[in-house]
Amino acid sequence: MTKTLKYKGSLANRTTAAKERAQIETLARQGETVILDYSDVISLSGSYADELFGIFTQRYGAQALKTTIKVQGASSTVARAIGLAIQHRMPANAA
Repeated sequence: MTKTLKYKGSLANRTTAAKERAQIETLARQGETVILDYSDVISLSGSYADELFGIFTQRYGAQALKTTIKVQGASSTVARAIGLAIQHRMPANAA
């Protein structure tokens, strides 16, 4: 099963990202693949990316991230912020 979550505007709040990560974790436990539609997102802060993607990667690993979360429609700037957050939280030996 797949669940699509659509976002818009500027994503910059760590507290909001933590709530969204919790929602994704719940969906993942239910066997869902989560698509994050960022086609209407203007910007995404490093702290938001770290709280959602970085901590998810740290908790569950890069493989779980790849199989659980799919990002679509992200601009190159948004994708870069996500990539940096994931890279920062990955264990040194896995990078």
